[in-house]
Amino acid sequence: MKKTLKGLSAILMTSVLAVSASAASVGSMTAWAADPTYTITMTSTTGHTYAAFQIFTGDLSETTSGAPAVTTKTLSNIAWGSGVNKTNLIAALKADTTYGGAFTTALSGKTTDAETASAVANQLAAYKENPTAVKALADIIGKHTTGTGTATDTTDTNKIKNLAAGYYLIKDTTTTLPTNATNMTSDTYSDYILEVVSNVEVGAKDSTVESHKTVTETDDTAPTVTAGQKVADYDIGDDIPYELTFKIPSNYGEYSKYYLQFVDEMSKGLTYKTGSATIKYGSNEAVAIADADIVFTDITTGDYNGGKKLQYTISDLKSHDLGTGDTVTINYKAILNSNAEVNSSGNTNKYHTVFSNNPTNAGNPSTDDNPPTTSNTPDDTTVVFTYELVFNKIDDQSTPQPLKGADFKLEKNVEGTWTEVTALHNGTGAINPTKSAVDENTTSFTFHGLDAGKYRLTEIQTPKGYNTIAPIEFTVTATKSGTAVTGLSGTGLTMTPTFDTSDAKLTAAIKNNKGVILPTTGGVGTTIFYIIGGLMISGALVLLIVKKRMSIKEK
Repeated sequence: MKKTLKGLSAILMTSVLAVSASAASVGSMTAWAADPTYTITMTSTTGHTYAAFQIFTGDLSETTSGAPAVTTKTLSNIAWGSGVNKTNLIAALKADTTYGGAFTTALSGKTTDAETASAVANQLAAYKENPTAVKALADIIGKHTTGTGTATDTTDTNKIKNLAAGYYLIKDTTTTLPTNATNMTSDTYSDYILEVVSNVEVGAKDSTVESHKTVTETDDTAPTVTAGQKVADYDIGDDIPYELTFKIPSNYGEYSKYYLQFVDEMSKGLTYKTGSATIKYGSNEAVAIADADIVFTDITTGDYNGGKKLQYTISDLKSHDLGTGDTVTINYKAILNSNAEVNSSGNTNKYHTVFSNNPTNAGNPSTDDNPPTTSNTPDDTTVVFTYELVFNKIDDQSTPQPLKGADFKLEKNVEGTWTEVTALHNGTGAINPTKSAVDENTTSFTFHGLDAGKYRLTEIQTPKGYNTIAPIEFTVTATKSGTAVTGLSGTGLTMTPTFDTSDAKLTAAIKNNKGVILPTTGGVGTTIFYIIGGLMISGALVLLIVKKRMSIKEK
């Protein structure tokens, strides 16, 4: 939520704090009726609450002149207000290294409350054309208010009502700052506001902080590289490029120091690639981040158990030449490792920033006794998927049966070159996609940890008695939306997808046809068996006839 800001310099140029020793000095200005009350209307204050602390009381008069019209407010008969610890404030003003001398001189010889109030007011008015001085003095005044002030109305939440005339400091008293997880934004507290009160609209001096995380999608086959994505798919062993951004808020100039920490959490399937991080401040060239400057912490609980938390801290962003709207960017790479999830949940990592949220308390935690108050931007998540390809070997029967004795290799088209998937990443410590173990009884072949792309399946061992299949080329496609894969499919080969919390795979049946038994000529063949059989039959007949004749003669 972008806030409409109203700078202190503008406030004090149109709300001049003038001091008069007597009501006679008011001259021709119009006097108000006795004891009027006023309302401050806070603009752009959704989700915020405020309180007004009276620093001085006085008689208010206003004059309007010029084109466009400018209203000048004059406060006379000044006295200390109910919302300030005057003793501590005077001591703090005198002790200030930049402006304390002027206040010490102005207060010299002043003994009564009226004298000191008038002297402090006169000295504040002397700085009305110096926004830097006004900012510094507002910080001092803000630390020496007393009581709870007059809060914004409980029903009309953008109004502070029933205020007597005077000079007020307005504080942001919001308990929980608004966040917007959709836009990855979080609000900040408003800086102090000084105002001579009449019925007036005051612009809050808060801002919205924004941070984002994206992943780069790489298509090995095309090849194409697409940055700025929330979801991608990769092979196990691939380098995955990530980008973390933080946008400088509009009230950055109100901070004397600015604390910023990048926090990135990786699930167990991701491993930070040593030496890969760089940081870029605004439009400057990116510079390397030493691994020693990144704090790595094991995650031992929750959804990210087994993963790593990465933290990079900038104790004071003000040491870099940056302004409103500039972006601080960290780029790094992670490796998809062998613990990667192969399912519809994918491999997530999330990112947020811890940032100074209150310009009235902008200390540096490493050096000051006054550490900054901080907020977190909402977690921004990216997801990387990887898949399995499963090939089931079957025979050519009418009801196909699993077939043993085969083996395959699978290749991926990487920038026009066919590369075996089990050799995509070579070298010491390389992590590759894997192939299931194969023996003479294997009928199902699994290739684990692959992304979308073009593939070729080749039979490198054929079951005995069966014909070798021709290499099959096919394409795996993943349909993505938001941070999810919504569909997985294959073309060029009939493939059945399974995409749930257990599996992210495509399964295909690979059929082998049986060899043909053909007739042959030459050689003994079967003829000898026919001849022997014939001779045996003839011999039996001759023996039977001889035996029959001998039987007749005996009779």
